[in-house]
Amino acid sequence: MNIFRLRSALLFLLLFSQLACTSEVRELIDLALDPPSRQPIDQSRTGVNNFFVDPEFGSTESQFLEIRDTLRLNYVRVLFAWTNEVQPTPDSIPDYNFYDSIVERIPPGVDILVTLVHTPDWMADPANWINGDPRATWVERWLRPTVERYAGTPGIIGWQVWNEPDNLVLPGDASLELVSAANYFDLLALSSSVIRLVDPTSLVVMAATRSIQQDSGRNLQYNRELKELGAEGLVDIWAIHYYGEQFEQVVNQVGEFVRSLQPPIWITESGAMGPNNQLAYVETVWPFIDDEFGGKIQRFYYYQFGETGPNDSNFGLRQNGPILISDLYASLSGN
Repeated sequence: MNIFRLRSALLFLLLFSQLACTSEVRELIDLALDPPSRQPIDQSRTGVNNFFVDPEFGSTESQFLEIRDTLRLNYVRVLFAWTNEVQPTPDSIPDYNFYDSIVERIPPGVDILVTLVHTPDWMADPANWINGDPRATWVERWLRPTVERYAGTPGIIGWQVWNEPDNLVLPGDASLELVSAANYFDLLALSSSVIRLVDPTSLVVMAATRSIQQDSGRNLQYNRELKELGAEGLVDIWAIHYYGEQFEQVVNQVGEFVRSLQPPIWITESGAMGPNNQLAYVETVWPFIDDEFGGKIQRFYYYQFGETGPNDSNFGLRQNGPILISDLYASLSGN
């Protein structure tokens, strides 16, 4: 059985076991019989994640210029992570040299979305928290000084408060207990207030969870809880991550939820592994979810500009294996 026939069978099972909405039934039947077709990339809405940590892809300046002039993209998402290397002890001064080097090299015509994330290991000790509150400590010791440092900088379009809070990455992050949507909402409320006061012309962007249509509905439920708590009133942009396909989940549940949101949508991460799989993915998946989300998506940030490691498990537009650039890179650059 080929993949489309298998998908059709699965979708029909879903149809009879889960759905009650006639319009959804009809759309799932159409999807099963006629999978999404490829459509050209809208480069005016396309950006890229780049963290500028791999020197094999060039200097910070050269990577920025390659993104703007070769790939013809004008939006870059970067991470400003509060790590042991940035602030090894509670009494040390944060080292902003690396982040300064990024901000100082933003070329004309490019804007960056700064994602503030992570905590150093010493945050695991409650003795280092302000008034016993780890999330207020993160805001006051990382978000506020960072936003104050770069407030009003040309090229910084907005501040994204964390990355995939439902997913624990570094040991120190556990202190914030963000796997709870209520705790992330608390962090977002504190952060939004500071950003709007300190850098009022910049956008407040919420964190995206892990891919919204995956993990048996848990990622979608986290988003729903944030909406119920009032997160829409705290942000200018609702961020979503989207990997894989699972189109039936979009038709069945995710699309309805996203269409109900008031803020515009930015897909701050989405991509596919393998240098010869990226173009088809972007030309198929992005138009499909754009349509299902009711045209609410303002930007797509591909993940990511450069990545080291084996080609077949690599998301990078630029790679360091036998294949050096992906098919998506070639398409964006007009080659």
